[in-house]
Order: sequence, then C-alpha cells, then structure tokens
Amino acid sequence: MVDVKPCIAELLGDIADVELDFPVCAESLPVITLSETDNMSSVMLSGSDRYSVITIQTDVFAETPAQSQQLAAQVNAVLAGKGLKRSFSQLITDERFPRTCMRYRFGIDEVTWRVVSL
Repeated sequence: MVDVKPCIAELLGDIADVELDFPVCAESLPVITLSETDNMSSVMLSGSDRYSVITIQTDVFAETPAQSQQLAAQVNAVLAGKGLKRSFSQLITDERFPRTCMRYRFGIDEVTWRVVSL
C-alpha cells in the first residue's frame, strides 16, 4: 500500500496551501485539502501489493465560488497532466466557505510509481 497524498500535495503546492486532511475550519484561504477515499490492492505478486487502485478527493476552499472554480481548474490541469483521471466534480456553496470537490481515480504500480488512468 502506498501513500500518494504527499506527492500530490507537492504537485499542488504552487496553486495554494495544501492540507493532507479535511480541515475543521479553514483559517487561511485559499486552501486545498487532500483525502484518500479508497485504496484497493488490485494485483499482488509474491505476497506483496504490486498494483493498487486509488481514489483521491481534492477540496478547493476559497473566498468566492468563482475563485474556487478557477483554482479547481488549475488543480485539474496539474493532476490530469500527471495521468490522474477526474471521476467527480461539484461546486459546494452551502457551507461556511465555497469549495469545489473533485475526485480522481487511478491505478498505480507500487514498484515503479507509474500512474495508469482507469
């Protein structure tokens, strides 16, 4: 089993601050949070995971819905450029701060860290 959140956080760090867990309250906006919603072993070789299917959720919090959407487009460009395929996106405005929630589902070879779009 691999933890890809730190690698993804590094990729997104130029867009906004990144937190690896869902915040209780965003104090400094904009902020991107990363959550791993699924991590399933798909192929095992010699008793070890070789290939996993992972779903990562990004939540882009901002001051306005427009800013959230604009930053989400930047996040998507970076992650899609690395081979992560977006499976869900929604602007949520009925909370304290607007956010754009996106989920990415992809496969990863745990030896080579090669990402495979599903």
